[in-house]
This record gives sequence, structure tokens and C-alpha cells, in this order.
Amino acid sequence: MGAANAYKQAYRSAELETVSQRDLIVRLYQGAERFLIQAQVAINNRQIEMAHINCQKAKAIFSELLATLNVEAGGDVGIQLRDLYVFLITSIVEANLKKDGVLIGKLLPIIASLREAWQQIPDEYAQVTSTPSGHSLSFKT
Repeated sequence: MGAANAYKQAYRSAELETVSQRDLIVRLYQGAERFLIQAQVAINNRQIEMAHINCQKAKAIFSELLATLNVEAGGDVGIQLRDLYVFLITSIVEANLKKDGVLIGKLLPIIASLREAWQQIPDEYAQVTSTPSGHSLSFKT
């Protein structure tokens, strides 16, 4: 079983190294959505520890996105993303503390909108740090 896990890990590492910046961010949003849905279900089922674990995972995703956001290069878009990530992190912490599935439900459409916006970035800009119109997509690498 160890060899199978090693191959799986190697495949995952290679996949992440070759995925575009856009697709990586989309995957992070998808992961956050998945974790928050799982947290919401756990809250509804009174599985407090599972709710906490999944909220922590979602929070970690947005903390990483915030930490890697290059606000200076991003201009207004970078500032708006920073503020949105701070809001999401704060709201996830609040929902986790209160075990508030309704609050989590209010966050999901926001994250879905972010994911959908990133999915619409054309392939030719999926790896670049700014678009021809000057709107930055820059993240520290």
C-alpha cells in the first residue's frame, strides 16, 4: 500500500506544479466550498468536532490566499480581494465559534461567485500577472 500512496503523492505533486495560477486558485475556492458545505452538514448533525475541522480547513485556504495576495501589484482589485478574504476569514471564524450553519450558507454564494469569475479568465491569461486592460491578477510566487 505504501508504493501506491507514493505514486499518488508524486502524481499530485506533478499535477500541482503544472497547473496554471488560475486553475490553482479555482481549486482552492472549490476546496473551501467543499469544506464549508461539510461543516454546515456537520453543524446540522451536531458533529461539533467535524464542523470545527472543516471550518479550520476553509479558513486556512483563505488565510493562504490572503498571505500570497500581492496587493501592491493588484491595485484596486487586490485591495478588494484582500478585504473580501478578511471578511471571509472573519465570518468563518464567527460561524465556527457559534456553530452557525446559516452564516456558512451565506458565505457559499460569495465563494461561488469568486470561483466563477476566476474560471472565466481566458487560458491565455491563466498564468500571467496582469491583463491587457491593466487589471492585475498578481499573486506572490
